[in-house]
Amino acid sequence: MSNGDSAVKKRSCERFGIPGTVLYYKNKPRFFGSGKYSDDYYPVINMSKGGVSFLCNQRLKAGASLVVKIKIPGIETESEIIAEVRWISKNPEQSYRYRTGLSFSSYGDRKNQNPKEVLTLLENLEDTFAKPEQAIFSILK
Repeated sequence: MSNGDSAVKKRSCERFGIPGTVLYYKNKPRFFGSGKYSDDYYPVINMSKGGVSFLCNQRLKAGASLVVKIKIPGIETESEIIAEVRWISKNPEQSYRYRTGLSFSSYGDRKNQNPKEVLTLLENLEDTFAKPEQAIFSILK
């Protein structure tokens, strides 16, 4: 969430979870080449316009730049999102060793910014899943 055309302020982000959502990642390439995504998918705990938290077995390094793809049940779109590892903690559950938090880079048309379409998708998901009472109310109108 760095400065840019459409930087997302942390306070403006509502966290939400969508059952069955997973992500996979790769290290952000510094030079030419696309890099390879991890073979494993990791369960998403929650997400927002500003970032995502998920479970994994690898201890990622805070500050590392990644490119992630998030698979959301029922949504075909699978955009690449540039992110940075913000925090890592031990997972108290036995299923995965770590909980990891990523922040998404700003949205815009410049190099190293995420596409504005990703922001629009996340805003729509936030409206649906973070504020379900508002979505139901608008349907009942």
